[in-house]
Amino acid sequence: MKRAIVIILIMILVAGGGAGGLIMLGIVPNPFNPKIEVKLSAAEQAAADLKAKTAFKPPLAAFVLVKMDDMVVPVIIDGKVQRRVLLIARIMGNVSSDEAFIKANMNRFSDSVLNDLVPYFQNYFTNHDMVDAPAIKSRLVKHAKTVFGDRIKDVLLINVFEQGSGRSQ
Repeated sequence: MKRAIVIILIMILVAGGGAGGLIMLGIVPNPFNPKIEVKLSAAEQAAADLKAKTAFKPPLAAFVLVKMDDMVVPVIIDGKVQRRVLLIARIMGNVSSDEAFIKANMNRFSDSVLNDLVPYFQNYFTNHDMVDAPAIKSRLVKHAKTVFGDRIKDVLLINVFEQGSGRSQ
C-alpha cells in the first residue's frame, strides 16, 4: 500500500511539473493569469495603423560584399622600407551575380592599387606623419571603377593603419 501511495505522489508531481513547464513556455495558456484584451478607441486605432504604415523599413540588401585580401603596402624611402601601410577593405558589388566577376578580377585590382600606392606613399610620407584615409579610399574607388566598371557601388575601407615609427629618417 505504501508503494502505491508513493508511486501516485510521484506521478502527480511529474504531471504538475510538466503542466507548469508547458505554462511557463507559453505552450498552454496560463489559467491563473488570463490575458486582458485592451479595446482601443477609433482614434487610438487610427494612430496605431498610421505608425505601422510610416515605420522605418530598411531597404532590401541589393548588393554583395566581396572581401579584398588584406594588403600590405611598403613605404620605400631612400631605398629602404621605412614603414608599412595595412589596408583592409571590401568591394561592394551591385548584385550578387557580380560577385564571381569581382572575385575573378581581384588580382588585377590588387596590382593596380599596389602600383599606385607604392609611389604615392613614397612621396606622401616625406611631408606627412599620418595616413590620410579619405585620400586612400578615393584612390581605391578610382581603381575599382577602372577594373570592375559599373559592377561596383563602392569600396568600403574597413581599416587603414601604418606600421613604423614617426617621421621617416
